[in-house]
Amino acid sequence: MSATQLSNREIVTRFWELARPERKGYYYSFVLMFFTLGAELARPFVLKWGLDFIAAGDTPGLKMAALVFLGILVGEYLSRSGFSYLIAISFLSTVNRLRLIVFRHVLHMKMAFFDKKPVGTLMTRTINDCESLVETLRAGVGTILVDMFSIVIIFFVMLSLDWGLSLTVLLAAPLVLWVVRWCGAMLREKYLEVRKALAEANGFMAEGINGVEIVQLFQQEHDSADEFGRINKKYRNATVQSNVYDALLYSFIDGIAALVTAAVLMVGFNLRFGLLEISTLIVFVDLVNKIFTPIRELSNKYATVQQALAALQRIFELVQTTEQIEQGDQDNRAETLAISFKDVSFRYLENTPNVLEEINFSLEPGQVVALVGQTGSGKSTIGKLLTRAYDGYEGEICVGGIELKKWNYHALRANVGVVHQDVELFPATLRENISMFDSTIDEEKIRWAIHLVKADHMIADLPGGLDYVVREDGDNLSAGQMQLIVFARALAHDAPIVLMDEATSSVDSVTEAWIQEAIGQILKHKTVLIVAHRLSTIAAADQILVLKSGRIIEQGNHHELLAMEDGYYAGLVNASKLQAGDEPVLV
Repeated sequence: MSATQLSNREIVTRFWELARPERKGYYYSFVLMFFTLGAELARPFVLKWGLDFIAAGDTPGLKMAALVFLGILVGEYLSRSGFSYLIAISFLSTVNRLRLIVFRHVLHMKMAFFDKKPVGTLMTRTINDCESLVETLRAGVGTILVDMFSIVIIFFVMLSLDWGLSLTVLLAAPLVLWVVRWCGAMLREKYLEVRKALAEANGFMAEGINGVEIVQLFQQEHDSADEFGRINKKYRNATVQSNVYDALLYSFIDGIAALVTAAVLMVGFNLRFGLLEISTLIVFVDLVNKIFTPIRELSNKYATVQQALAALQRIFELVQTTEQIEQGDQDNRAETLAISFKDVSFRYLENTPNVLEEINFSLEPGQVVALVGQTGSGKSTIGKLLTRAYDGYEGEICVGGIELKKWNYHALRANVGVVHQDVELFPATLRENISMFDSTIDEEKIRWAIHLVKADHMIADLPGGLDYVVREDGDNLSAGQMQLIVFARALAHDAPIVLMDEATSSVDSVTEAWIQEAIGQILKHKTVLIVAHRLSTIAAADQILVLKSGRIIEQGNHHELLAMEDGYYAGLVNASKLQAGDEPVLV
């Protein structure tokens, strides 16, 4: 379920709650902010004081006023620097925690969520939006309170000097507020468009780079570039529109400031009647400039605030997304576990046909079951349901006699070792890729797993052996080497259930025979579910489930199914033997 639109107050409240560990830093920075504000407001009075000394010809008094003015400047500089440092550190710490919260939240989402969200979009939410938030907060959101307090206090100082001139300044307030609200609403809308367009651009770029080989093979470089240009133009247009409203807001405030200053100077005729001192008028004009300086800054920072709120809105929308795996309370780690599927049906998306239809089978410890069928028959989907990559199935799936949804999914996945056809290696050492950063898997267990999959010599030939660093996507390893590493990873974790989804598709037949021979003894007490195409792997299974269009249409061992001369499995085997190659492959 997607998140609802949050109000500005809700966004700020959530951010402040998130900032609880840094609140002391915020409080100290606010104290320094008041020191800065006090020093800034004291300067006009010292200036007036000095002007009065000049008018009176009091040189010692003027020197004292100059020293006080210098002391105020030094104090203001120190307090302003301390404020800027503390507020920046506090904001950075809060946003770093927010980024970690977002990443952890994303890692716990169902696979269905990732089917709907491109990688680039999630990267934008996790990295770009958080980074944008840091930059906008650093750029001035931390000084907004300074500006707001400055406006209020300066106005009260104006009132103490001359209420008539203060009223002249106050008359501009309604117009300023109206324009700020109108431009602010437009800025918020445009900044949301900017963030969405950036996410789309990042998503398209990530997909294009990941699939660059296919793009080049099918000569789609020009079309892909044109499509990215269209998306990039959308981002540019949204950014330009936001800049237009930003410029309008700042220019309008600047114009109002000039008009108010002119209006204040026009009352200078009162000087002829002795109703206004020259020093008071000079100080008042200075105060007009001072009060419009934070107003100008606020108008400028209002755009920054809207950008920050837009980024927070999108971040909190992601964090509010509830497409997470529901936790059960079963967390046992067993040596053996049975599997059973009872009347299981499943579809990936609503209002689409089922990809599995009334699947029934059981698998006991020590048994090997192979799933056979053409592409799209539902073989891999069964494995995905077993690991709870997807929920929402009908029927019942039990592991160890306990319904799948009652398992704590961390415990469930600790009990299921998976070797996928699509190999995933991380930019880390081979040791870390095999152990998956699990400190309980020691060197001995890692080398034991490597030996089982006959990868000893392969790893020994690599520079650094187990300390060899794998590049992103395993670019410095062959497909066969990568699959052996993933196989060793599954064995090192020693789970009671082993799911092998085309686990040996990238290794040659000789290496596959070595692996099968080596791990035969290890897997004989485990529950093994295999999705396979190679006939040698399938024929060795205790039981074969033949799937077609999401249904089990035949079931038995290799010899029993071959005995069914007109059977679907027998037809697949006979067809595969006619294909060229070292070994028959069922497709």
